Amino acid sequence: MKKSILLILGVLLAIVSCTEDFEELNTRKDAITTPKPGELFMVIAQGPIYNYQRNVNLYADLYSQYWANTISGFESGRYEYVDGWVGNKWREWYTVGLADIRTLQRLYGEDPVYSNLMQVLEIWEASEWLRMTDYYGDIPYFGAGLGESVPYNSQQEIYYDLFDRITAAVNTIDVNDTSQFTLEQEPGQIISPDIIYGWDLEKWKRFGNSLKLRMAMRISNVDPGKAQAEAAAAINAGVMQSNDDVAHIPAWDDDRAFYDYLRNMAISWDNIRCSKTFLDFMYSETSMEDPRARIWFAYKSSSPLVDNERLEGVANGYNILPVGSNDFATMNADTNYIGFAGDGVTFNHFQPVMMYTEVLFLQAEAALRGWASGDADALMLEGVRASMEFVGVDPADATAYINELPALSGSNEEKLKHLITQKYIANFPNGKEAWADFRRTDYPDITLPIDGVSSAASVAPGTWVKRIRYSNNAHELEQEFMPAGQNTIDSDRMDIRVWWDTADTKTKSNGLMNSNF
Repeated sequence: MKKSILLILGVLLAIVSCTEDFEELNTRKDAITTPKPGELFMVIAQGPIYNYQRNVNLYADLYSQYWANTISGFESGRYEYVDGWVGNKWREWYTVGLADIRTLQRLYGEDPVYSNLMQVLEIWEASEWLRMTDYYGDIPYFGAGLGESVPYNSQQEIYYDLFDRITAAVNTIDVNDTSQFTLEQEPGQIISPDIIYGWDLEKWKRFGNSLKLRMAMRISNVDPGKAQAEAAAAINAGVMQSNDDVAHIPAWDDDRAFYDYLRNMAISWDNIRCSKTFLDFMYSETSMEDPRARIWFAYKSSSPLVDNERLEGVANGYNILPVGSNDFATMNADTNYIGFAGDGVTFNHFQPVMMYTEVLFLQAEAALRGWASGDADALMLEGVRASMEFVGVDPADATAYINELPALSGSNEEKLKHLITQKYIANFPNGKEAWADFRRTDYPDITLPIDGVSSAASVAPGTWVKRIRYSNNAHELEQEFMPAGQNTIDSDRMDIRVWWDTADTKTKSNGLMNSNF
């Protein structure tokens, strides 16, 4: 009996010993069990560019009318929602992007040596939250990313919290603390893990302040007191100073983000052509062709344009594209414009997050409203010139175009329309911002789908799309947490305005709105 007991105890001890060593025995000695901060930050910073076609091009790029769809059956241009496309945006943010951010914060956020990294991450996370709430409106925010479903917060609550978070992050960054961990480029790396600014913390601070200025002007109609205060604070703290401060995301040959961006969509796949709306602005603002037009666009055929030949675009919202699609302009495959082709050495393309030209136009609007010093007209022209320089326009051509631009004149509403139209051109190809500006100000003049709003869309005929509805997955799992008026697929309409969109997007007889002042 004693021998049996001793035998059983021996077996149990052996089992315990084995299970105690199980994790060690079954872990590769060369495996990376904790991601390095730079590796994880690079993945986080590239998040917005993944699935670009489905998340952005088939929606914001078409809604802003920078591009027009050329594929029959792709009805998002007629305001249909396709969950297998833009639904990725919702799922990728909440299950991947936000989870990666929380992991980086959990692993390194308690160590003071990573304080600057945490502040940079905070600014980037804020830009991503802004991207999400401006698409959808009210979304899960407070407590999101911690493994449990949380109530949807109002867009106003989110904006107010983001203002505070960005301000705190910018003020906490210490550029002089040499004890801080850095994301600088190491030997053998083609780029710094900080793919946005190469660990230039002053640029990160200017980006944070510029992001606050974007948010402030976004709420100018719905919350002007808050907008004025935040705009002044952002400008005084220091916003972008030149094209060297542009925030954009690079991608290269061995990177999966390279596959899914404008060059492939326009040239390789021929899924898009330039919108007629956008190209018409290349010829309507002055007596000359906008000198950016032929840098951005060309025809698919190899025959060169003659000097007086006008580029023509596709009207938005065709159900079936008319015959002769090669007669419509597409992306210029030969251009070295940084927004498309990259730098010609390391990167295949860049996706803009925020351009310096946008910051100048934001300051121009703040000046127009009397919220900031400076001359609105001069700031607008400076914004146009910054765009020309960034695109690579010959300085003499840029000056000729700028000299022909009419000065801001008439009522404030007339001035704003002119200013936003020029901003719309200069912000190309950032369709997310162009669509947001149109919803906020109702400028520039954008057409309704030429074949009408789709009968399968949740947008009333004769009106514009105002937001993206929540994903099917969200409706299945979070219905009880959603806003009461949008907690079913039928009620979650895409003609419901987000918080900062105060008008119905209907013009008066003179082409002006009455909602912006």
